[in-house]
Amino acid sequence: MDLNQQLIDFGCGPEFVEIALSYAQFYHPDQDLETFIEYVEETHAKVEEAEAFKAMDQEIIDASGLFEAFENEEKE
Repeated sequence: MDLNQQLIDFGCGPEFVEIALSYAQFYHPDQDLETFIEYVEETHAKVEEAEAFKAMDQEIIDASGLFEAFENEEKE
């Protein structure tokens, strides 16, 4: 039975199956499927976290209006 079908039979949803198949090179047939699923979950979480940090680093925050708004609040 192929990995795709094993994941579906295990109860994994289509989105997770797609993610897991991108890590198929790290799956060994003699390995417990649950161990592979845990590996995918942990590894993919790290990838998503790194992508989120990268996206935050690329955000430009314009704080120029914040000080002006703060000054206006104090005057009121």
